[in-house]
Amino acid sequence: MEASPLTPDEYERASRTLLQEYLLQASPAQRHIYVARRNHDDSPELLAWLAGRSELDRATALLMYWSLGAAWFAQYASDGDVPEHERDAYAIVQGIEQRYLAGFYADHGLAFDPCNWPGPSAGDHPGLTMRRAVPDTMLAAVVGARAVDPFAEVIDETFDDGLPLDWAAQLQDLAAAMQPDRGPALGDDVAGDVDIYAEAVPPMLSPVAMASDAGWPVLESFLRQASPQQRHQVMLFAEASSLSDALQWLLDQPSLAASSALALYWNLGASWYVPFATIEDVPKSHRYTAAVLRQIEQRLAEGAYADHGLGFDLEWNRPRFPTRWPGREVLRAIPALMWLPRPGQIVEESDEVDFISGLPEDIAEALANARG
Repeated sequence: MEASPLTPDEYERASRTLLQEYLLQASPAQRHIYVARRNHDDSPELLAWLAGRSELDRATALLMYWSLGAAWFAQYASDGDVPEHERDAYAIVQGIEQRYLAGFYADHGLAFDPCNWPGPSAGDHPGLTMRRAVPDTMLAAVVGARAVDPFAEVIDETFDDGLPLDWAAQLQDLAAAMQPDRGPALGDDVAGDVDIYAEAVPPMLSPVAMASDAGWPVLESFLRQASPQQRHQVMLFAEASSLSDALQWLLDQPSLAASSALALYWNLGASWYVPFATIEDVPKSHRYTAAVLRQIEQRLAEGAYADHGLGFDLEWNRPRFPTRWPGREVLRAIPALMWLPRPGQIVEESDEVDFISGLPEDIAEALANARG
């Protein structure tokens, strides 16, 4: 008898159980490789679980501390200053710091220098005002008899997303067993004149992990000096999974055009969420994105964004995902404000912009090079 497909929540639980099973039997070196090379879509709950285990090598704990954005979080003077979408990673970083300083973690002889590795380190954000000092102990190298290089060529050949190939294959089998959510049929005129697949789910944003993205300095430099039109192009065309941090960084900027925030709202598939009365009702895989969508609604209602003379109209700017999904029960209607066209310049696709990322071609190339 054929097994029933997994729901997104079932996949989340099964994948976390599989990863925990692997990490419990993994060697200290294998755990070190996992933390450095993990898939950043892996749940924060899994990392929090691993960070709370005393058998974790102190070098690996220190690597996790910096890879999750310790340098980025130094800009926040108190817990209350941390944006909601960064709080999971922030809590893990704070927990690691407390345990590390208390001598909680094991010493299996691994070495790690947070100031001399290809990942995030203390000097990554020179433009930020640091309101909370990182303890000197967290900046010091861990001296050990064994230096494990998670980025060595042999690791690329024998691991995938920080997992040995046989374990990675098991995780891929779980993903393949997930049941796709039914979207509108291709060409369904009720969904609007949008080319989509018959089986479709909207894109997902991930908790912010800027500090672990080797390409973030490229993105941050561009986004800070980008014109309102360039930022709007990103919101119109960016592929959410690869530019999740950039999209959320833009959403946090009061200088972002309101029309740009509205463009992203629809491109994230806002109408897919109408059967869910609360965020807790949303499948866990999309719960984080649902919270971001609510934030966009609230900020637009409060007039929290700029104008810049940019417009957005669903009649002209057709989002990547449909504005109506036929057959979906409506338990939480999209606010009327979100349907209203915004007067102003309608930003069109440009030949100088990469259609997949919404970035200028030279920035897209520099980003690809930085990420390897």
